[in-house]
Amino acid sequence: MSNSFFYDTIEKIESKIDTIKASSMCFVCEDNFILHNFRDELLNSVSAFNKLDTLIIKPFGGNIKIEQVRDVEEFLLYKPNYAKVKVVFFEDIDRLNIEAANAALKLIEEPPDFALVFSTTTRWNYLLPTLKSRFIRYDLSIPSTLIENVNSKYEEIAIYFNFFQHYDLGVLLFLIDENTDVSRIKDEVERIVNSSANNLDELLNNFKLSLDLSENKLKFALSYYKLWDILINSNDKEFFYLIKNIAQIKNDVENLSFLRNISALGSILLRDSMVFLNSSKWKYFWNNSLVYFFGLNEHSVNLEQIKDTLSYLNRMSTMRLANFNFEMEIFTHFFRIKGCFSRTIK
Repeated sequence: MSNSFFYDTIEKIESKIDTIKASSMCFVCEDNFILHNFRDELLNSVSAFNKLDTLIIKPFGGNIKIEQVRDVEEFLLYKPNYAKVKVVFFEDIDRLNIEAANAALKLIEEPPDFALVFSTTTRWNYLLPTLKSRFIRYDLSIPSTLIENVNSKYEEIAIYFNFFQHYDLGVLLFLIDENTDVSRIKDEVERIVNSSANNLDELLNNFKLSLDLSENKLKFALSYYKLWDILINSNDKEFFYLIKNIAQIKNDVENLSFLRNISALGSILLRDSMVFLNSSKWKYFWNNSLVYFFGLNEHSVNLEQIKDTLSYLNRMSTMRLANFNFEMEIFTHFFRIKGCFSRTIK
């Protein structure tokens, strides 16, 4: 990510190093991609920091444990050898287990006068109140220049990209990269959004792509939403056979990753359906292209069913263990979401 995105924030921190020493700051954002990039730029850009006097603490096995907090306490026993200040950086501070959180209270409240404690979280409200009160909170957001650049480059089809700021920021960075072939991307997008039930295989092939590449993530996500545009207008028999075809890609995809990704995308669809239910203002949509989904089709939306399904999708999108039946979860995913809407009125 370009240094200019975080320049002002990092410059402010560097200019106030002597003032903010012996304090703790928590950087909050709904997107881990932003937090990870901000961490790297902050630690690499501030002249008062040195990697030899920096300790990064990450969740291990899903949590930050008390043993890791003990490592921090030992690290802060001595003054820095190579830097102006020692830095402790907790990633996903909300993952502190109860024992570790209680042990960390003192060091977060009163770091040594030669140290700074930084942390990140996408879930500020999951922190214990005793932890929240000890942090200086700093909210990070999607740089407006990033969205402006995407809109400028892709013009009318940029409507299909804005939700990536809530799903995968790396795709937006790929879209504005100078090496990205804008004309080819436009053609790919047009091909997907103009698909129909007659060329379903093309959409399914996009589901089989490796998600290591941002372009593939783009095709995957757009194909998912296009598939719903087809599904919502199908009858019950057609719906069943379409889902059966999707379930058959089991051997062509990494099952856990696939389920987590469609769950995250499904959550955005249902989140926007709640916006549709409660407001006529499309600007509040995360995925602006769903204007066509809700605006050109008449749907009756079941709010209670949406809430229940969102809870299910949130569990699936954060699932870590592969103790599931892939085919059954595919059917469950699509039938649960379909149950949130009545049949389209013709």
